[in-house]
Amino acid sequence: MICMEYRLSPLVFFMVVLLSVTIVSAQAVAASPDELEVLFKDNLQRGVLNLSGKKIGDKGLIVLLKQEFLKDLKKMDLRYNEISPAGAKMLANTPTFKKLKILILKHNFFSDEGAIALAKSNSFPKLENLQLGWNEVRDAGALALAESQNFPKLKKLDLRGNFLAGQTKDVLRSSFSHLRSLRIYQSE
Repeated sequence: MICMEYRLSPLVFFMVVLLSVTIVSAQAVAASPDELEVLFKDNLQRGVLNLSGKKIGDKGLIVLLKQEFLKDLKKMDLRYNEISPAGAKMLANTPTFKKLKILILKHNFFSDEGAIALAKSNSFPKLENLQLGWNEVRDAGALALAESQNFPKLKKLDLRGNFLAGQTKDVLRSSFSHLRSLRIYQSE
């Protein structure tokens, strides 16, 4: 029997790992509703749903928003899920988040349209922490959040990595001066 030792160069190893991660990530996008439900339940623990990086997109979000367990969630992490402004609108119009305290939506594609939909939403009465960093939000979306009265319990707001003018940042600082944390600069 011949025993051969294979050694991979660091570059080849990195490419194999990257390809593996890409294949796993792509699986969530192409998953059936039944597979998505399993994904959701596998990532649900004690009132916390962590779907960070699962790339469920708007199609997966449609399936997610039909789940019965949403009404009891306290924290939901949907960062890096390729959710569009249309998905943000679906999320904003879902009446099932009465207990949700932490909503992590960083690194999606909400733009102003999605941020405005969230600002107008009555679906998050107990929300304390809203993370919308790196979502392509501009001044109109940020100003809609500043004018919103729909987050009475909000303590932390993260808008880092968006495209906000200095004047808009001033309005945010003034409107959210009562918050424990307002993050609008990338270095914060």
